[in-house]
Amino acid sequence: MKTLYLHIGTPKTASTAIQDFCWENQQVLSSKGYYYPDMELRFPEIRYVRNAHFLIGQNQIPKSDRDFEKERETVDKCFEKLYAAFQKYDNIILTDESMWHYGFGYEGMGWDRIKKELEKGIFSLKVIVYLRRQDDFIFSWWNQIVKEGFHRSSVITWETMAKKRPVVKLDYYKMLNRIAAFAGKENITVRLFDWKKFVGQTIQADFLDAIGLTLSEEYQMPENFSNTSLTKNYIEIKRILNELPGLDKKSNAWFRKHATVCSLDSGNDKQYHIFSKDEMEAFLAEYEEGNRKIAQEYLGSDTLFDNTYRAEGKWSPGNPYMWEDTVRFFGSIMNQLIAETEALKHETAISARQLNALKRLLRHPLDTVGRKLKNKLSKPQQ
Repeated sequence: MKTLYLHIGTPKTASTAIQDFCWENQQVLSSKGYYYPDMELRFPEIRYVRNAHFLIGQNQIPKSDRDFEKERETVDKCFEKLYAAFQKYDNIILTDESMWHYGFGYEGMGWDRIKKELEKGIFSLKVIVYLRRQDDFIFSWWNQIVKEGFHRSSVITWETMAKKRPVVKLDYYKMLNRIAAFAGKENITVRLFDWKKFVGQTIQADFLDAIGLTLSEEYQMPENFSNTSLTKNYIEIKRILNELPGLDKKSNAWFRKHATVCSLDSGNDKQYHIFSKDEMEAFLAEYEEGNRKIAQEYLGSDTLFDNTYRAEGKWSPGNPYMWEDTVRFFGSIMNQLIAETEALKHETAISARQLNALKRLLRHPLDTVGRKLKNKLSKPQQ
C-alpha cells in the first residue's frame, strides 16, 4: 500500500530545516520513490515549502473572514493531486507544524479529513512528530515572537510569558492521544528534539531515518540554518526595541539582524536558565506523568527528557553580562552606519567629479567640439 508521511512539527523543532531540505532535494527523494509535492498554494505569512498547510487552510485570518466551503474545495483538489502522484510514487511527504495545534479546527479539514481519506484504503499514514522539553519549548517560543517583532506579544516580558503560556499545547501526551484517535497510535512516530540524539547528529539525517531513508552524499545539505535564536540578553534588548514608537518593518529587520549577529558572539548565555531550579522543576512537574507515558508507550523507555538543571542560576535582565551585550549591540550598529557613511561619501565624490565634468562640457561646448576635431585632423592619415 502507498504511504503518506505527515510531519507535524511540533513548532520550534527545526521544521523549517526539514522543509527546506526536502524542497532542495526533491529530485533525489523522487529517485528513491518519495515525492515532496509543491501543492501550488500560497497562504499569507506561510512559506510555500509547508506543503501540508492546505489541511488547515487560512488559519492566519479571522474566522469571520474565512470561506470554509472554498477551503474544503481546495482540500478536495489537493487530495486529487496526491492520488495522481500516488500513481507514480509509493511515498508522499507532507509537512506543516501548525497541524499540531490547528489540526482539530473545523469539520472536513485537518485530522477529520485525513481520517475520511484513510477510510478509502488507498494509502496508509505515518505521522512524524518531534517533541522538545516543555521549558525549552516555551523559551524558544518567546524567543521567536520577540525576535520577529510586530506581534502583540512581542513586547511581553519573560515573566508574563511563563504565566500566560503560548497557544501551542504543551501537554504532549494529551495531544498525541487526540491525534491517535484519527490517525491510529501505531502510525505515530515520536522523535526527541535533541541534537545529541539525532541520527547522524543532524535534524535532516534524523528525519530521513524516520521515513526509512539514509542521508548520503546525494543530498544537498544547507550551508547554515538561518533561523538563529537570540541569547537571553539579546531577546531582552530586542523586546525593549519592539516598544519604540514609530518602529517600522525596515528598522525592525535592522534590529533583528544585529541582535542575531551579536548573539553568535555572546558566549555567556548558557550560564543561566530562564527558570530557577525550583521553578523549572515545578513547571516540568505539570507534564511529568504524560511525558513518562510517552516514553513508555512510544519509545520503550522510562524517561522522555533529561531534566537535569545545568545552569548556574536563573537569568534576569540585570545579569552582569547585560552591559557588555548592550555595548556590543550598539557597537555593531555603529560599525554598519560608519561603513555605509563612508560608502556614501565615496559615491558622492564620484558623482561630484562626474557632475563637474558635465558642467565644463556644457559651459564650453564649442571649445570641446573644436578640440576633438583638431585632434582628429592632426592624426596622420593611414
